[in-house]
Amino acid sequence: MKSNIRRHAAIILAFVTIASILAISINPIQVYAGTVTASNNTYYAEVTEIASSLTANFKDEAERRVCYDTIMTGVFGGNYRDWGNKKGMNGKNDLICILSKEESLKMFQGFFTLNGADKYLDFHDGNHYYCMVNKVALNAEGINEQNYNNLKAAYQTAEMLKTQTAQMGTVDKAKYIHDFLINMLEHNDTADPVKYNALQAMSTKSGVCNVYTTLFCIFSRYCGLDTGTVTYDMKDLDMKHCYNTIILDNGEERCIDVMWDDLAGYDKYFLETNEANAMTHPRRSTTYPLKGMGL
Repeated sequence: MKSNIRRHAAIILAFVTIASILAISINPIQVYAGTVTASNNTYYAEVTEIASSLTANFKDEAERRVCYDTIMTGVFGGNYRDWGNKKGMNGKNDLICILSKEESLKMFQGFFTLNGADKYLDFHDGNHYYCMVNKVALNAEGINEQNYNNLKAAYQTAEMLKTQTAQMGTVDKAKYIHDFLINMLEHNDTADPVKYNALQAMSTKSGVCNVYTTLFCIFSRYCGLDTGTVTYDMKDLDMKHCYNTIILDNGEERCIDVMWDDLAGYDKYFLETNEANAMTHPRRSTTYPLKGMGL
Protein backbone atom coordinates (compact mmCIF):
# COMPACT_ATOMS: atom_id res chain seq x y z
CA MET A 1 0.00 0.00 0.00
CA LYS A 2 2.72 2.43 1.06
CA SER A 3 4.78 1.51 -1.98
CA ASN A 4 1.84 2.33 -4.25
CA ILE A 5 1.34 5.68 -2.55
CA ARG A 6 5.04 6.47 -2.90
CA ARG A 7 4.92 5.42 -6.55
CA HIS A 8 1.90 7.64 -7.26
CA ALA A 9 3.50 10.54 -5.38
CA ALA A 10 6.69 10.15 -7.37
CA ILE A 11 4.74 10.13 -10.64
CA ILE A 12 2.82 13.28 -9.65
CA LEU A 13 6.03 15.01 -8.57
CA ALA A 14 7.65 14.07 -11.86
CA PHE A 15 4.74 15.50 -13.86
CA VAL A 16 4.78 18.72 -11.82
CA THR A 17 8.54 19.07 -12.31
CA ILE A 18 8.30 18.46 -16.05
CA ALA A 19 5.37 20.86 -16.37
CA SER A 20 7.29 23.54 -14.48
CA ILE A 21 10.35 23.11 -16.67
CA LEU A 22 8.26 23.26 -19.83
CA ALA A 23 6.45 26.38 -18.62
CA ILE A 24 9.70 28.14 -17.87
CA SER A 25 11.27 27.10 -21.18
CA ILE A 26 8.18 28.22 -23.09
CA ASN A 27 7.76 31.60 -21.44
CA PRO A 28 10.06 32.41 -18.50
CA ILE A 29 8.82 36.01 -18.38
CA GLN A 30 5.20 35.04 -17.83
CA VAL A 31 6.17 32.65 -15.06
CA TYR A 32 8.23 35.22 -13.20
CA ALA A 33 6.84 38.67 -13.91
CA GLY A 34 4.15 39.79 -11.52
CA THR A 35 4.53 36.79 -9.23
CA VAL A 36 6.80 38.23 -6.57
CA THR A 37 7.29 41.56 -4.88
CA ALA A 38 10.20 43.62 -6.20
CA SER A 39 10.94 44.99 -2.73
CA ASN A 40 12.15 41.51 -1.77
CA ASN A 41 14.58 41.42 -4.67
CA THR A 42 18.32 41.42 -3.94
CA TYR A 43 18.83 44.40 -6.25
CA TYR A 44 15.91 46.48 -4.97
CA ALA A 45 17.82 48.60 -2.42
CA GLU A 46 20.57 49.45 -4.92
CA VAL A 47 18.19 50.36 -7.74
CA THR A 48 15.99 52.37 -5.37
CA GLU A 49 19.00 54.38 -4.21
CA ILE A 50 20.10 55.07 -7.79
CA ALA A 51 16.60 56.07 -8.92
CA SER A 52 16.20 58.32 -5.88
CA SER A 53 19.58 59.97 -6.45
CA LEU A 54 19.05 60.60 -10.17
CA THR A 55 15.67 62.23 -9.51
CA ALA A 56 16.43 64.01 -6.23
CA ASN A 57 16.84 67.46 -7.82
CA PHE A 58 13.60 67.35 -9.82
CA LYS A 59 11.54 70.33 -8.67
CA ASP A 60 8.29 69.06 -10.13
CA GLU A 61 6.99 66.12 -8.10
CA ALA A 62 5.06 64.61 -11.03
CA GLU A 63 8.22 64.63 -13.18
CA ARG A 64 10.25 63.12 -10.38
CA ARG A 65 7.69 60.39 -9.78
CA VAL A 66 7.39 59.46 -13.48
CA CYS A 67 11.16 59.34 -13.97
CA TYR A 68 11.61 57.28 -10.80
CA ASP A 69 8.82 54.84 -11.65
CA THR A 70 10.07 54.42 -15.22
CA ILE A 71 13.50 53.47 -13.92
CA MET A 72 12.05 50.99 -11.43
CA THR A 73 9.68 49.44 -13.98
CA GLY A 74 12.50 49.10 -16.50
CA VAL A 75 14.52 47.01 -14.06
CA PHE A 76 11.80 45.03 -12.26
CA GLY A 77 8.96 44.99 -14.80
CA GLY A 78 5.56 44.05 -13.43
CA ASN A 79 7.12 43.00 -10.15
CA TYR A 80 7.77 46.65 -9.24
CA ARG A 81 4.05 47.15 -8.72
CA ASP A 82 1.76 44.44 -10.05
CA TRP A 83 -0.94 46.39 -11.87
CA GLY A 84 -2.10 43.38 -13.87
CA ASN A 85 -5.24 42.82 -11.79
CA LYS A 86 -6.29 46.46 -11.87
CA LYS A 87 -9.61 47.02 -13.63
CA GLY A 88 -9.17 47.60 -17.35
CA MET A 89 -5.50 46.54 -17.47
CA ASN A 90 -6.23 43.05 -18.88
CA GLY A 91 -3.10 41.58 -17.36
CA LYS A 92 -0.76 44.25 -18.74
CA ASN A 93 1.18 44.65 -15.51
CA ASP A 94 4.25 46.54 -16.76
CA LEU A 95 2.55 49.83 -16.01
CA ILE A 96 4.80 52.85 -15.53
CA CYS A 97 2.35 55.31 -14.03
CA ILE A 98 -1.13 56.80 -14.03
CA LEU A 99 -1.44 60.54 -14.67
CA SER A 100 -4.30 62.96 -14.74
CA LYS A 101 -5.01 64.54 -18.11
CA GLU A 102 -3.40 67.80 -16.95
CA GLU A 103 -0.24 66.03 -15.74
CA SER A 104 -0.01 63.98 -18.92
CA LEU A 105 -0.26 66.97 -21.25
CA LYS A 106 2.67 68.76 -19.61
CA MET A 107 4.86 65.71 -18.96
CA PHE A 108 8.06 65.43 -21.00
CA GLN A 109 7.87 62.21 -23.01
CA GLY A 110 11.55 61.50 -22.48
CA PHE A 111 10.91 60.43 -18.90
CA PHE A 112 8.63 57.66 -20.18
CA THR A 113 11.22 56.41 -22.64
CA LEU A 114 14.20 56.03 -20.33
CA ASN A 115 14.03 52.32 -21.11
CA GLY A 116 12.78 52.59 -24.68
CA ALA A 117 9.96 53.98 -26.79
CA ASP A 118 7.81 50.85 -26.46
CA LYS A 119 4.91 52.17 -24.45
CA TYR A 120 1.24 52.67 -25.06
CA LEU A 121 -1.21 55.21 -23.76
CA ASP A 122 -4.51 53.92 -22.49
CA PHE A 123 -7.41 55.78 -20.94
CA HIS A 124 -9.57 54.83 -17.95
CA ASP A 125 -11.73 57.03 -15.76
CA GLY A 126 -10.29 60.21 -17.28
CA ASN A 127 -6.68 59.27 -16.47
CA HIS A 128 -3.78 58.38 -18.76
CA TYR A 129 -2.15 54.99 -18.22
CA TYR A 130 1.43 54.74 -19.49
CA CYS A 131 2.61 51.14 -19.91
CA MET A 132 5.32 49.16 -21.63
CA VAL A 133 4.01 47.66 -24.86
CA ASN A 134 6.36 44.70 -24.55
CA LYS A 135 6.80 42.96 -21.23
CA VAL A 136 10.04 43.80 -19.46
CA ALA A 137 12.02 40.58 -19.79
CA LEU A 138 13.31 39.41 -16.42
CA ASN A 139 16.15 36.97 -15.82
CA ALA A 140 16.31 34.32 -13.12
CA GLU A 141 17.28 36.99 -10.59
CA GLY A 142 14.12 38.96 -11.30
CA ILE A 143 15.66 41.93 -13.13
CA ASN A 144 16.10 43.12 -16.68
CA GLU A 145 19.88 42.85 -16.82
CA GLN A 146 20.35 45.20 -19.77
CA ASN A 147 18.28 47.99 -18.23
CA TYR A 148 20.01 47.44 -14.89
CA ASN A 149 23.48 47.75 -16.42
CA ASN A 150 22.49 50.84 -18.44
CA LEU A 151 21.08 52.44 -15.30
CA LYS A 152 24.31 51.80 -13.40
CA ALA A 153 26.30 53.31 -16.28
CA ALA A 154 24.09 56.41 -16.24
CA TYR A 155 24.52 56.79 -12.48
CA GLN A 156 28.29 56.38 -12.68
CA THR A 157 28.36 58.99 -15.46
CA ALA A 158 26.26 61.38 -13.38
CA GLU A 159 28.62 60.95 -10.44
CA MET A 160 31.63 61.55 -12.69
CA LEU A 161 30.10 64.71 -14.16
CA LYS A 162 29.17 65.99 -10.72
CA THR A 163 32.75 65.54 -9.50
CA GLN A 164 34.35 67.09 -12.56
CA THR A 165 32.05 70.14 -12.57
CA ALA A 166 31.93 70.71 -8.81
CA GLN A 167 34.02 73.90 -8.93
CA MET A 168 32.42 75.34 -12.07
CA GLY A 169 29.86 78.08 -12.42
CA THR A 170 26.46 77.56 -14.03
CA VAL A 171 27.46 78.31 -17.63
CA ASP A 172 30.71 76.32 -17.55
CA LYS A 173 28.96 73.39 -15.91
CA ALA A 174 26.22 73.37 -18.55
CA LYS A 175 28.82 73.62 -21.31
CA TYR A 176 30.81 70.71 -19.88
CA ILE A 177 27.76 68.42 -19.81
CA HIS A 178 26.70 69.68 -23.25
CA ASP A 179 30.12 68.85 -24.71
CA PHE A 180 30.28 65.51 -22.92
CA LEU A 181 27.02 64.37 -24.53
CA ILE A 182 28.11 65.57 -27.96
CA ASN A 183 31.33 63.59 -27.64
CA MET A 184 29.51 60.52 -26.33
CA LEU A 185 26.48 60.41 -28.64
CA GLU A 186 25.92 60.19 -32.35
CA HIS A 187 22.65 61.18 -33.98
CA ASN A 188 20.97 58.18 -35.58
CA ASP A 189 18.02 57.12 -37.70
CA THR A 190 14.68 58.21 -36.23
CA ALA A 191 12.95 55.14 -37.69
CA ASP A 192 14.67 52.84 -35.18
CA PRO A 193 12.70 52.75 -31.87
CA VAL A 194 15.88 51.83 -29.98
CA LYS A 195 17.21 55.31 -30.67
CA TYR A 196 14.59 56.72 -28.30
CA ASN A 197 15.99 54.70 -25.41
CA ALA A 198 17.84 57.22 -23.29
CA LEU A 199 19.47 54.79 -20.87
CA GLN A 200 20.40 52.30 -23.59
CA ALA A 201 22.29 55.14 -25.25
CA MET A 202 24.83 54.69 -22.46
CA SER A 203 25.93 51.57 -24.33
CA THR A 204 24.79 52.21 -27.93
CA LYS A 205 26.15 55.79 -27.87
CA SER A 206 23.46 56.96 -30.28
CA GLY A 207 19.98 58.43 -30.28
CA VAL A 208 17.61 61.17 -31.41
CA CYS A 209 16.64 64.51 -29.86
CA ASN A 210 14.68 62.75 -27.14
CA VAL A 211 17.83 61.00 -25.91
CA TYR A 212 20.03 64.11 -25.95
CA THR A 213 17.38 66.17 -24.13
CA THR A 214 16.57 63.51 -21.53
CA LEU A 215 20.18 62.79 -20.61
CA PHE A 216 21.10 66.48 -20.47
CA CYS A 217 18.14 67.08 -18.19
CA ILE A 218 18.99 64.23 -15.81
CA PHE A 219 22.75 64.86 -15.71
CA SER A 220 22.48 68.64 -15.39
CA ARG A 221 19.91 68.44 -12.61
CA TYR A 222 22.06 65.88 -10.83
CA CYS A 223 24.90 68.43 -11.00
CA GLY A 224 22.69 71.10 -9.46
CA LEU A 225 21.55 73.05 -12.52
CA ASP A 226 18.01 74.35 -12.93
CA THR A 227 17.12 72.86 -16.30
CA GLY A 228 13.91 72.00 -18.09
CA THR A 229 12.62 70.62 -21.37
CA VAL A 230 10.57 71.93 -24.27
CA THR A 231 8.69 69.84 -26.85
CA TYR A 232 7.09 71.52 -29.85
CA ASP A 233 5.58 70.83 -33.27
CA MET A 234 8.12 71.70 -35.96
CA LYS A 235 6.97 74.12 -38.65
CA ASP A 236 6.37 72.52 -42.06
CA LEU A 237 7.32 69.09 -40.69
CA ASP A 238 5.02 66.31 -39.53
CA MET A 239 6.95 65.66 -36.32
CA LYS A 240 7.97 67.02 -32.94
CA HIS A 241 11.34 68.14 -31.62
CA CYS A 242 12.64 68.75 -28.10
CA TYR A 243 15.46 70.65 -26.41
CA ASN A 244 16.49 71.94 -22.98
CA THR A 245 16.15 75.17 -21.07
CA ILE A 246 18.33 76.47 -18.24
CA ILE A 247 17.95 79.21 -15.64
CA LEU A 248 21.11 81.32 -15.35
CA ASP A 249 22.40 82.87 -12.13
CA ASN A 250 20.65 86.16 -12.95
CA GLY A 251 17.30 84.36 -13.29
CA GLU A 252 17.20 84.56 -17.08
CA GLU A 253 16.01 81.53 -19.03
CA ARG A 254 18.10 80.36 -21.97
CA CYS A 255 17.74 77.48 -24.46
CA ILE A 256 20.16 74.63 -25.20
CA ASP A 257 19.74 72.25 -28.14
CA VAL A 258 22.48 69.68 -27.65
CA MET A 259 21.54 67.49 -30.60
CA TRP A 260 21.40 70.35 -33.08
CA ASP A 261 24.81 71.54 -31.85
CA ASP A 262 26.09 68.01 -32.45
CA LEU A 263 24.79 68.18 -36.03
CA ALA A 264 26.03 71.74 -36.55
CA GLY A 265 29.52 70.96 -35.28
CA TYR A 266 29.73 74.05 -33.06
CA ASP A 267 27.82 75.80 -30.25
CA LYS A 268 25.21 77.47 -32.41
CA TYR A 269 22.28 76.58 -30.15
CA PHE A 270 23.95 76.82 -26.74
CA LEU A 271 22.39 79.43 -24.43
CA GLU A 272 20.09 80.90 -27.06
CA THR A 273 17.70 83.58 -25.88
CA ASN A 274 14.01 82.76 -26.16
CA GLU A 275 13.76 85.31 -28.95
CA ALA A 276 16.59 83.73 -30.94
CA ASN A 277 15.19 80.27 -30.28
CA ALA A 278 11.82 81.28 -31.70
CA MET A 279 13.61 82.12 -34.95
CA THR A 280 15.79 79.01 -35.15
CA HIS A 281 13.04 76.66 -33.89
CA PRO A 282 9.88 77.89 -35.69
CA ARG A 283 6.64 76.34 -34.47
CA ARG A 284 3.89 74.82 -36.56
CA SER A 285 0.73 76.92 -36.60
CA THR A 286 -1.69 74.48 -38.26
CA THR A 287 -2.97 71.26 -36.71
CA TYR A 288 -2.75 67.78 -38.20
CA PRO A 289 -1.70 64.33 -36.89
CA LEU A 290 1.95 64.07 -35.89
CA LYS A 291 4.24 61.10 -36.41
CA GLY A 292 6.04 61.70 -33.12
CA MET A 293 9.55 62.73 -32.13
CA GLY A 294 11.72 63.22 -35.16
CA LEU A 295 15.12 64.80 -35.36
